[in-house]
Amino acid sequence: MKILSIDTSTSAGGIVLCEDDQVLAEINTHSEITHSARLLAGVDYVLKSTGTGLPSLDAIAAVCGPGSFTGLRIGIATVKALSQTLSRPVLSVTAFEAWVEKFSACNGVVAPMIDARRGEVYLNLFKRNGAKVEEIGPAAVDQPVRLLRRISYPKVLFIGDGAVKYRELILQVNGDWQVQGSDCFLGRATARLAFRLALEQRFTDAASLAAYYLRKSDAELNWKGA
Repeated sequence: MKILSIDTSTSAGGIVLCEDDQVLAEINTHSEITHSARLLAGVDYVLKSTGTGLPSLDAIAAVCGPGSFTGLRIGIATVKALSQTLSRPVLSVTAFEAWVEKFSACNGVVAPMIDARRGEVYLNLFKRNGAKVEEIGPAAVDQPVRLLRRISYPKVLFIGDGAVKYRELILQVNGDWQVQGSDCFLGRATARLAFRLALEQRFTDAASLAAYYLRKSDAELNWKGA
């Protein structure tokens, strides 16, 4: 099974082509250049470098959010177009899930914290016990100190770019919590999740694929405030 996975949820974007659980090709770019200027070229490169034609794809996976509104719109629109053109199913993964998968060796309570800018973060909570992962959330967006004060677990591992940005604050709130940094590329983690979803036949279609937003865009807020 060949799956093309696309992450445009932040400026650290990724495109990964896998056959089953084996990576055939991968592109990671961290740039302020919009995904609209590099996504299709990246997909074309990944496919051509492996001699893979578009009709050879069995499914397309996307990180549906939360994250950059513009980036998510571009990525999801691209995945929808590919799905409809090729008549291939879609696999949807949240950025929270991808972050937890990126730290798949970590057990206990894991909190992916993603920088939402404007002094806010996206935050969710998961509990991992070996291969079993349970979302214990709820997912939310707010000022980090407000979200941190709602957490009652004594031991939590915070991951994600938001966790690195607010490391000092996290440790001030609870000195027993931990923060682990890494790069922000979610392509491989998304690809692994997509393959497992495919094995479980948890497909969706282009029409049902939607962005996962936790707050309204600036355009919506400005329009309502006008």
